[in-house]
Amino acid sequence: MMAGSVCRDADVLRLEKYEDCLHKLILDLAHVGVLITDRKGDIKYLNPTFAMMFDMDIKTAISKNINDYFPHSKLMRVMETGIPDKAVEFSFKGQSALVNRYPITHQGVTAGGFIEVYFRDIRDLQKLMRKMTNLQKKVIYYKRKSQGLPGASYTFDDIIGQSTVIRKFKKLGMQFARSSIPVLVLGESGAGKELVAHAIHSAGSRSDEPFVRVNCAAIPKDLLESELFGYEEGTFTGAKTGGRVGKFELADKGTIFLDEIGELPLDMQAKLLRVLENGEIQKIGTSDVVYSDFRLIAATNKDLAASVAKGTFREDLYHRLHILVLAIPPLRDRPEDIPLLAQHLLDTTRDKPSNLEITFASEVKQLLQAYPWPGNIRELRNVLTFAVFSLDEGQTEIRLRNLPPYMLENQVMMVTRLKPALSPLNQAREKSEKEALLAALEQTAQNKAQAAKLLGISRNEIYRKMRRYGLLSR
Repeated sequence: MMAGSVCRDADVLRLEKYEDCLHKLILDLAHVGVLITDRKGDIKYLNPTFAMMFDMDIKTAISKNINDYFPHSKLMRVMETGIPDKAVEFSFKGQSALVNRYPITHQGVTAGGFIEVYFRDIRDLQKLMRKMTNLQKKVIYYKRKSQGLPGASYTFDDIIGQSTVIRKFKKLGMQFARSSIPVLVLGESGAGKELVAHAIHSAGSRSDEPFVRVNCAAIPKDLLESELFGYEEGTFTGAKTGGRVGKFELADKGTIFLDEIGELPLDMQAKLLRVLENGEIQKIGTSDVVYSDFRLIAATNKDLAASVAKGTFREDLYHRLHILVLAIPPLRDRPEDIPLLAQHLLDTTRDKPSNLEITFASEVKQLLQAYPWPGNIRELRNVLTFAVFSLDEGQTEIRLRNLPPYMLENQVMMVTRLKPALSPLNQAREKSEKEALLAALEQTAQNKAQAAKLLGISRNEIYRKMRRYGLLSR
C-alpha cells in the first residue's frame, strides 16, 4: 500500500492533520513496519512494528534523523529525485523481507519520505515477533545476572528442529511449563537437559523470577547441605561472614533446577522430600525455619526406577518426581533435524574464525545424519568445532576430510545404512564412499594399510574400492 494513496492531499508536516492522515494507513498496515520523515530526514512517525523490527525506541526516535539509525539512507535519495524505490528484497534477521521507499509530495513539492517494510510470508513476521519476545526475556536474564541475580537464558525457540518427534516434545514441554508441579527431565549425556530446564522456566508464569541451577554431581557431599539450605554465621570453621543464603531460599517465587538428581545422596534425598512437602527450609546452625515457594525441575541421565530397585534412590521421592516426565529425544532418533541444527550451531558459535559463512558438502550432511551421536548435541558441537578449525585458508565448505578421524573409521558402513529418505541412492553413496577414501588416504599420507584400518575395512577391500574409483595411481 502506497503512502500517496492516503496522504497525497494532506500536508504531512502539519501535525494537527498528521494522525488523521495516517489512521487508515496504520490500520491497513498492522503487520507492516512504517516510518515517515520530513524532507530533511527527521523522523516524524514510526509504528510499533517498525520499532520492533529494528529495535528502536519510539519516543527516542521521534525527531531524530533517519541517518542516525540508517547511515546514508536511500530514502534521502528518493526524496531528492522524487522516484520511488520499490520491492527491494533483503534478508532481515534470517527472514526474507521487502522494503518500499516513497516520496511524499504536497502540491508538487516533496514534503517528506515514507518507508514500509513487510515480509513475504506473515509467518515470518510471527517468527520474528516470537524471537523478539525471547530476546526481551534474555535482556531480563542479563539484567538480573549483572545484578548478581540468577535467571534463565534459553526458551523453547532455542531447541532447534522441525521433526515430528521434536515438535511433539516442545509442545509437551510448553504444556508442562504452565504448571507449578515438579518436572523430571530425562535425557542422555549431551542431549541438552539444562537448556530444556531453562526453556520450561522461561515459558512459565515464574519467568521473571529467579532460575537457580544446582549440579548435584559437581558439589562435594559434605558441602551439599550448606549449598542447598545455607548456614548461619559462625556455624563452622571457615563459614562466610554473615552466613550464606541457600539455593532453595534464592529460588523463592522462581525455579530451582537440580541437575543430575540421581547423584543426590540418600540423606539429602530425605531432606529434599521434606522441603517439597511443606516448603520449609532450616539453615545449618539455627532452629529457625523460613519458607520458600519454588518450582522444581530435576534432570538425570539415569534410570531412576533401577536406582530405586538398587536402594540408591528413595522410592517416595521417585514417586514425588515421576509425575510430569519429559524425555528428550536423542539426536539419532531425529536425523532429519541434524542439518538444521548443525547449521545453527555453526552460525551461533563464538569459536568460528572471523565471520565466515560456512556450509556443508552434501556427503557431510549425509554422514552427520547417519552417525549415531552417542554424545548427542554436545558431541555434534565438538565435531563442528574440529571441522571449522581444520578448514584450509579461504575454504568455506566443510568436507569429509575436515571431520575428526574417528568419524571416518566406519563411514563407509554408515553411508550404506542410510535410510532411503536421507540418501539420494547409489550416486550419493558412491560419492561419499570416494570422499571417505580420499580423506583416509590424505590423513595417512597415502598409506593404504593404515587407511584401510582407519575406514574399518580390509586391505583387499580398500584396493578394490580404489580400483573402482580410479585411485590406484595415487
